[in-house]
Parts: sequence; structure tokens; C-alpha cells
Amino acid sequence: MRRPFYEKVEDLVTPEAFDAQVDSAIAEWGGLLDRDTAAMVVVERLGRSVASFARIADLEEGMEANLRATVVGISPVRTFTRQDGTPGRVANLELRDESGFCRFALWDDDVGLVDRGKVAVGATVRALDCYVKRTNFGLDVSRGKFGALVVEAP
Repeated sequence: MRRPFYEKVEDLVTPEAFDAQVDSAIAEWGGLLDRDTAAMVVVERLGRSVASFARIADLEEGMEANLRATVVGISPVRTFTRQDGTPGRVANLELRDESGFCRFALWDDDVGLVDRGKVAVGATVRALDCYVKRTNFGLDVSRGKFGALVVEAP
């Protein structure tokens, strides 16, 4: 039997136990997941990731990327008024991996991650489906429309 993504967790679970968890995930979702997607769910539940991550040093303007890095700084939350009159909020994270650092902008509702203490200095985060642009501050990374900032369990 083909076991998609099993190699990411083969040190944690037997092939038979992995298959059982995949079958369980498919049943839990009412059969809506195919085997590959259910395997991704199982891998994530076991604390591993199916995403491939770029090194910060390899980021270039215009890229879309996934990052895994440590939060080493958080700017104060700033509020502002947009040109259309609506309020906005922004906070910047300084992310660092073994290759370098970048700034990650949290906008509006995402700032709540800082307010609620979910994102703190020392936390390891996965920034998924992000885009990279160059600003006066260097490389700036923000989550894309369908992106997410996931805080890993300590």
C-alpha cells in the first residue's frame, strides 16, 4: 500500500498505525478527504509538517514562500486610519532562522495573535503561503490571502 507522507513520521509510528490514523481521519471527515490529504492531517497531528520551508537568506522580492523561524522581536502594535477612513492595526515580528532574519508584518485581525499572547518572543512559527517584498527596512514578509501564521507548540 502506498503511504503518502509516511517518511515524515516513520520514526514516530509504525506503518500499520499510520494507516489506521489515516483511515480514522477519512472517517472523521465523513469521507471528504482523499488518502493524501488525510495523511497530511495525520502528519500535522503528529507534530510534523508536510510543507517545505525556505531559508530566510534565500528569500527574494516577489517570491511566495513558507518559512519556519523563531520570533526574536515584536514591535508595539500601531493603529492607523486608511485612506478610505477605516481603522487598521499593524505589528511587526522579527523572525530569525539559521540563515538570517526578516520582518514579518501582522495586519488587522492577525495582530490579535500578539494581543492574546499566542505570538511571543522565543516562539517558533510557521508562516505559510507568504509573499516577500523589499522595503526601506529590508525584506518584508506578509501572509498571502490564503496564508497563515501557525505557532508551534513549545
